[in-house]
Amino acid sequence: MNFRHLAQPCRIGSLEIKNRMAVTAMGVNLAEADGSCGDKIIAFHERQAKGGAGLIILGVPGVAWPDGGNQPRQIAISEDRHIPGLKTMAEAIHAYDAKVIAQIHHGGMVSAQDMKEGRPVWIPSYPKPADMDLFDHMLPHEMNAFFDPEAPPINMHVMTKEDIEILIAKYAAAAARAKEAGIDGVEIHAGHGYMISGFLSPSSNTREDEYGGSFENRARLLVEIIAAVRQAVGGDFPISCKLDSKEYGKDSGITIEDAIATAKLVQDEGVNAVTVTAYHDAGRGALHSESHTPHLPDHNVKSAAAIKQAIDLPVIASGRIEPESADQFIGSGRFDVVSMGRKVLADPDLPNKIVAGAIEKIRPCVYCYCCISQIYVLKQVKCAVNPETGYEQERQLIATDQPRRIAVVGGGPAGMEAALRLNERGHRVSLFDSGKKLGGTLAFASIAYEPNGCLLHWLRQQVA
Repeated sequence: MNFRHLAQPCRIGSLEIKNRMAVTAMGVNLAEADGSCGDKIIAFHERQAKGGAGLIILGVPGVAWPDGGNQPRQIAISEDRHIPGLKTMAEAIHAYDAKVIAQIHHGGMVSAQDMKEGRPVWIPSYPKPADMDLFDHMLPHEMNAFFDPEAPPINMHVMTKEDIEILIAKYAAAAARAKEAGIDGVEIHAGHGYMISGFLSPSSNTREDEYGGSFENRARLLVEIIAAVRQAVGGDFPISCKLDSKEYGKDSGITIEDAIATAKLVQDEGVNAVTVTAYHDAGRGALHSESHTPHLPDHNVKSAAAIKQAIDLPVIASGRIEPESADQFIGSGRFDVVSMGRKVLADPDLPNKIVAGAIEKIRPCVYCYCCISQIYVLKQVKCAVNPETGYEQERQLIATDQPRRIAVVGGGPAGMEAALRLNERGHRVSLFDSGKKLGGTLAFASIAYEPNGCLLHWLRQQVA
């Protein structure tokens, strides 16, 4: 198949991007303990740039870190000491002709690290009582991340106008640091229940001052942040904005009509692109697979297309969009850039393989939620089908200077993966299995869950 639309260059403001394939912003818990970008997270994103992505969006660099943090190892951009690591990151990505945007972020009401460490949790207004079933979907050892008998009580702090002024200044300063570090642009994260979406949503914002009530008032914080960021970085520096198209499971939550109005508003305020996402009631476990990381293919495309029709800006869409579909959607004008998370974790070389027309060589994502579940329990990202994800330095394949004949016994997924990796290192490998077909228990797992069959087919094809 010819992916001519995905392979086309595009622009976000003054920024030219070599293709229409982006790596979506993800919190991955790979930064250093002080929030700086060290070798581990730089290697993670450098590998994606090497794989051909045109744009990499750095997930959740905290503008007020450690305040407002929702992960123990998230990137920080709150102090000048964070600039050198970000500069090294930008240089590593630019070496492969990819561009990088920093997604500036404050966790607001879902600042898990503030809750855990006893800092005030800045919120627009006191939250409604939660109808929570999240822990019904967790194993006992996963729940341990949320329960600490020595943890201090949670301190919710309704923001004053002085707090809001401080917050706006922090966003502006963070954007200026990104520019100084050689980052190509910033994305203002106004979704996913974080600080700005907490103000935008009528479900969570019940303020009675100029920052609550009407749509214009609820959007005031976002408008003022955009203005401050623009003043800090100048007129030519690209700014995008990530918006929820819908809040699932929330009474009086954000609707597509709200999202369209917000998209028009940020366009008027001088933003250069809009990333379309969705969110949900974070306390309800089943909804996590219906919003920003959907299980249904193309789940958010309809919303992205509606917003694209309403504005004259590039629209970035994500949410289980297969390459074939993405190419068609871009060609028909439903959005401009596809932003991929899980797929690129499974195979960072996906963009290069698409450009080369080698789609059959793409290691498939099975949409098992292993990657994101790691983040929910405050651990580093990993992938069920790619052993290198999150371990790009430790597990990179190095060609051997002493090739050997090696026998791998057992033709299940682990055996096939071991055989592939040994072969890539330059060894002569023989794979043995007692069954008539390779696959082991993955063959049975494919009956219960169809995407596993894609992985089984790919592994068999690669070792053939």
